[in-house]
Amino acid sequence: MTLDDDAHLPLDGGDTRLLTALAEVQDRFDAPPPGLVERLLFAISLDLMSAELATLEGGVVAGVRGGRPMTADTVTFTASGLSLMLVLTEVDGGVRVDGWVTGGGVTVEAHTGPEPEVQVSDATGRLSWPRIPHGPVRFLIRPPREGDRPVITPSIEV
Repeated sequence: MTLDDDAHLPLDGGDTRLLTALAEVQDRFDAPPPGLVERLLFAISLDLMSAELATLEGGVVAGVRGGRPMTADTVTFTASGLSLMLVLTEVDGGVRVDGWVTGGGVTVEAHTGPEPEVQVSDATGRLSWPRIPHGPVRFLIRPPREGDRPVITPSIEV
């Protein structure tokens, strides 16, 4: 029997142990970053291919993540025809996000994982997310008028 002959045999207990050991080594020394799969799925979503990219105003933003006590941080994104201002406040194990978007009836999705957290602005443009988890977040703004392009923000760390 040659090595080529072994390649055609069904897997046995030794193969399973070897593959399990390889998976453990990979998880320990070369694990993918947390949230990578979710970020990739979001980035390649066909729904977002035609979206306009908003810009982050004011340069570098200090994140709200960390052990320091925090009151609030403000972040503003702008795109042609609209803006989204967010106030980020530390809450129990996450971040409260209060926002104002240009116009009422605007749907804004907070993408932190596989399922977005959706809010619709009131008549004054106000919306809020009581608690989103720490980590990367990106917002998708869907204007209420038919034919207007959606707007996506760069990802920020909260």
